[in-house]
Amino acid sequence: MSERPLDLSSFIPPGWRGKLPPCLIQVNAQGELSHQGAPLIHPGILELIYQSVRFEDGVYLLRIGQQSCQLEVEDTFWVVRGASRRDQGVVLTLSDGSSEPLDPTSLWIGAGEVLYCRVKAGAMPARFLRQAYYQIAELIEEEGEGFALVLGPDRYPLARR
Repeated sequence: MSERPLDLSSFIPPGWRGKLPPCLIQVNAQGELSHQGAPLIHPGILELIYQSVRFEDGVYLLRIGQQSCQLEVEDTFWVVRGASRRDQGVVLTLSDGSSEPLDPTSLWIGAGEVLYCRVKAGAMPARFLRQAYYQIAELIEEEGEGFALVLGPDRYPLARR
């Protein structure tokens, strides 16, 4: 008896055009994760996802061991939930509850006047949620035709993309 190749096509959503098989995990613009519409809330599963996410060639994927699958991400995988002033800088609180210093040179303004930056050692973009935006907005001033983040004597122009 010959073995037929495993047919996984029933697991692929109609119209899927991803580079890898889909994980069937969605991430909305607020950084909330779901699996086929059901919220992902189990701490262990969330921790595994946060540790395993990669951003390669503009695609978000999960890589666990030798297995990879593509995430469906509305905007960015990471979101900034909080921003607080510390010494001469800003510390961000991210989707997974971790904190890291803001690289002020990585800030930019995107479509819809949404603020973004790079996180995870510059490897991935992150969208500022409204609360975090308001927390950092007090440090932003008009500068010529645009805006700049002001940290002490240093000014960091915000690019538009």
